[in-house]
Amino acid sequence: MFICSHVVTPFQLAFPREETFMPSNQILVIEDHPLFATGIKDLVEFVATNADILCAASIAHAKELFSKNSPALVITDLRLPDCQGQDVIDTLALMSANLPTLIMSGDDTLLHSIVPNQHAPSWTLSKSEGFEQTSAVLLEALTRAGVQVQWRPNALSNRQTNGEHITGRLGQNNGIQLTHKQQQVMHFLASGLSNKEIARKLDLSPETIKTHLREIFTRMNVKNRTQAVSLYRKIPRLNASALV
Repeated sequence: MFICSHVVTPFQLAFPREETFMPSNQILVIEDHPLFATGIKDLVEFVATNADILCAASIAHAKELFSKNSPALVITDLRLPDCQGQDVIDTLALMSANLPTLIMSGDDTLLHSIVPNQHAPSWTLSKSEGFEQTSAVLLEALTRAGVQVQWRPNALSNRQTNGEHITGRLGQNNGIQLTHKQQQVMHFLASGLSNKEIARKLDLSPETIKTHLREIFTRMNVKNRTQAVSLYRKIPRLNASALV
């Protein structure tokens, strides 16, 4: 004999129980360069101690993570290996029409040219901003996104001792110092020239160019030419000073 342990009343049929969801603490960071990704992650952890941070290095990776998780906020760069500029914003909108998004970029021209998703809260922030402004925008984005976080006491008031080194990774030139000659090498490298072609342009030997590149990779904390060019293009203040 089948015994029904729960009887659905006409009232319940007319007014079904509202399904409840636990607020998400997940934040999806989409950034392909490890240096920037670490800086953003450190800053989020600095102001939101119990946030669950997911990191993606491409839009494809972000889609994969999004299919398995429910982030409350996305923090994204605009220059990714498989997607750039407005396409990044449009792709995120297709993933979720009302997903709050904090857009960060080292290219201010590109940042000001994009049209944010009109159906969701959006913020734009230059990577050259200092700790105070970056933290203020991040705090607003987290709050608006409904992220359940435990704020660190006096987080903002302690920025001089605890925070400046964090956003130093996101700030002016991202802490990268290149000599004038190294900037010239990077300028030509980003233009697609080979070592021999760069050597001819600068009247140097190919071996000298190799030496410059090894030092550049160390200073930029990258492993190869592709990563170096990607980071170089994300920091306008770095490549703007390459007078050739």
